[in-house]
Amino acid sequence: MLFLKKIVESYGAEGQYYDIGKDFSSFRRMIDGADQQIKTQYEKAISEKLVGKRIRASASRGYKQYVKTYEFDVTKISLDDYYDNFVVVAYDNTSPKPKEYFLKTGFKVQILGPATGQASPQKGGDPRFEKQAPAPTTIQPEKNPNVSQSQPMALAPAGKTPQEAPMDESAKGGLYDAYGIDEIAEDIKRWLPEILVKPTAMREFVKGLGWRKELDERTAVAMYDLRLPGSMVKPKVNETTLRKLLEKAGAAPVVGEEKGKSQTKYELVKLDADKQRGEWNVRIKKVTSKV
Repeated sequence: MLFLKKIVESYGAEGQYYDIGKDFSSFRRMIDGADQQIKTQYEKAISEKLVGKRIRASASRGYKQYVKTYEFDVTKISLDDYYDNFVVVAYDNTSPKPKEYFLKTGFKVQILGPATGQASPQKGGDPRFEKQAPAPTTIQPEKNPNVSQSQPMALAPAGKTPQEAPMDESAKGGLYDAYGIDEIAEDIKRWLPEILVKPTAMREFVKGLGWRKELDERTAVAMYDLRLPGSMVKPKVNETTLRKLLEKAGAAPVVGEEKGKSQTKYELVKLDADKQRGEWNVRIKKVTSKV
């Protein structure tokens, strides 16, 4: 009888299951609750110092984008979590389109005084993407201004012509904005996973910041470069494959956007094989038009 009791006890212990996920979820909720309490506390502390003030600070106009000095009014402060990394975001509502500034916390913020209600004089984006305006043409007195224009143009020597003609998209000034890595990753996740051997973070393929320019009030164009290691791409993928995927991505509706409000077109501008590195260098052009 005693031997049978031990068998029953042993079977009962071996037949039980422990739902570790339930306790771990409770643990995560407690941790998240503590994080939210601390986040709220420090948002309030920073807001008391900066909200309603005119400041000069080192910041970027997007996560991990180009950092430079901006002067602007602060209307709100938030501590946001980007990829498990908290950042301080300051908001400026003085312009028709509110702006976000990601403050560089390693530098002190200069408080210039109370908010002025004036928009920031600095433009966003990386200055490397700013197109220089051509120098004005001067005409000497008593000279025929048409003489220089009537001279024949010399052709470039053989082998010295540009490999890629620049885009003629100067309809609205010469300034370009940086097109962020996160924005590029969001674009390519609409088509790139279909040609990959295994799932991979989209940021791994982005070579760096792209550029963006508004051609007019309804049309914007962006361009960026990708690096695709050949070992990570499925066999039998070629230029035709990429063009079809880009066409399909442009026709697909954008999540969170009302259907028919805008149209997006992706274009394969360049596809070069780097045999030494065993990878493809790809350049994509994106045109967005409001309907």
